Amino acid sequence: MKAERIKEITKKATQHVAALQQGHSEVLTAYLKAIGRFHRYSLHNVLLIALQKPDASYVAGFRTWNQLGRFVKKSEKGIMILAPIV
Repeated sequence: MKAERIKEITKKATQHVAALQQGHSEVLTAYLKAIGRFHRYSLHNVLLIALQKPDASYVAGFRTWNQLGRFVKKSEKGIMILAPIV
């Protein structure tokens, strides 16, 4: 993914957090729903998932989908999340 695209998504996530601080109810409701679905992910990753695919119910890698008996279509695009660096 190109650096410009990453900067654009990060900027949208920052604006999303600013809207949360202002107390907009629909934004807050959407954020709380996303936190409820992805409670094991970090704050940044939950925001990235919510911005890129608001109706996502499960996030997994390609091999995990295959292990679950699911298949990824050839033209499908992934959701960008930040991988932890240990």
